[in-house]
Amino acid sequence: MKSVKEFISGPAFRLLGYRPQRVSVDAWDREYRDGDWKYLESIGSIAGQASILGYVQFLKPDTVLDVGCGAGVLAGKLKVLPFKSLLGVDISAEAIAQANAAFADGRTSFAVSDADGFETDRTFDMIIFNQCMYYLPDPRATLRHYMRFLKPNGRVLVSMCDSARTRAMWPLLEREMAVEDAMTFAQSEGRGTTKVFKP
Repeated sequence: MKSVKEFISGPAFRLLGYRPQRVSVDAWDREYRDGDWKYLESIGSIAGQASILGYVQFLKPDTVLDVGCGAGVLAGKLKVLPFKSLLGVDISAEAIAQANAAFADGRTSFAVSDADGFETDRTFDMIIFNQCMYYLPDPRATLRHYMRFLKPNGRVLVSMCDSARTRAMWPLLEREMAVEDAMTFAQSEGRGTTKVFKP
């Protein structure tokens, strides 16, 4: 049965359009310090990660950028694949410290950066937004910003849990890039979708 918040949010997002879920940097750091995101390592979170793993395995990128990487859980799962380099970025210094401690090696590195302020002289075969896009104020502008770092014929993967907020966001993203493929997943924790975008 839907909660009152879920029942109200559907019409609100249809009326007002997409609105981000706002979290301060201090709150992110505190949540990672307190272990609030450890559930991402549990059995209830593998479906979304498996959908990304499958697409990355199929598309075989040499270079990967993981935006909003948190403590590096997805990067840890992707290590079974033969990419040459993966860079994970996140706004939380605490999350990046945990990612570096657990997963950094010769192929995998992490850096603190606000998603919309990220800059680099590198380009990537694949850019991943795993369960982070709905925290960003203007998803279309974010996608345009990251197109500068995408190699020709590169792909963008976006994975989000299903909610009124994400249902309001998908059409915005699809105005910026074409959907090459999509996978819907369901688990005890809920449902979600991973989409592969091409410029």
